[in-house]
Amino acid sequence: MMNRKITSVLFSIVALSLIVYFLKTTELSVEFSMYFKPEYYLKFSLLIISVMLLNAAFLLFKNARGANLSLAIFGYTILEEIMFDLIGVTAVNMPLPAYIVLFVCAVPSLWIAHSNRFKTEKLSTKGLIISLVIGALESLFPILF
Repeated sequence: MMNRKITSVLFSIVALSLIVYFLKTTELSVEFSMYFKPEYYLKFSLLIISVMLLNAAFLLFKNARGANLSLAIFGYTILEEIMFDLIGVTAVNMPLPAYIVLFVCAVPSLWIAHSNRFKTEKLSTKGLIISLVIGALESLFPILF
């Protein structure tokens, strides 16, 4: 029980730190024409992923049934984001330190989700597919629309 809470608190600290970093470094434009450009929405990728991690950490702390699914969604989103950036499908939209920190969080979160380490609920095949699709949609959203 203590390991689960420590892990969730560490994930929460990382997520909150990245949210604060996003709010400090991102300049939000009020120019109306910017709302129709995909580059504008690429700025919010770090915020969305940080909120995903915060949600997963909260569910893990409460030992809720959807914790493994939430951890898998976060983990696969990060891995797909990095993969799409490396192969050139999407542009780099996060600073390198954020990628490293998120990757370091994604690997254990996927391990926890697939091994059911904290006995929250085993990740099903349907949950795996859902997490892969959500990760791909979040990563590819700017170029899809």
